[in-house]
Amino acid sequence: MHIPDWAKKKFIMGTHNPYILGTYFKIAGAAGLMIYFWVRWRMHLPHYITKQTNEWVTIDNVTMAKYNFIMDPKTKAKALRKLEKEKLIQVHLIKHSGKAPQVRLIIK
Repeated sequence: MHIPDWAKKKFIMGTHNPYILGTYFKIAGAAGLMIYFWVRWRMHLPHYITKQTNEWVTIDNVTMAKYNFIMDPKTKAKALRKLEKEKLIQVHLIKHSGKAPQVRLIIK
């Protein structure tokens, strides 16, 4: 499996099962892999006040771009739909609210 250059520059806490990485890549391409890395990374960052971690992670374009996880919003939406259809993630989205979706990994 070919790992994109952007992925090689990111440190994601914990171990990663190559089968899971390959599954995310096979289902949704590089965007799926980027979503997986983003969610895994954000899951382990504690809240600045409560110091608790959260299993639901917001997938917003501004914050992702701030940390160089840049992707087209349509590509992101398409990848999220594919991953949800294959039951790799759960997506919480309030339709027509203008808010970014929240994602939880089912396969970690």
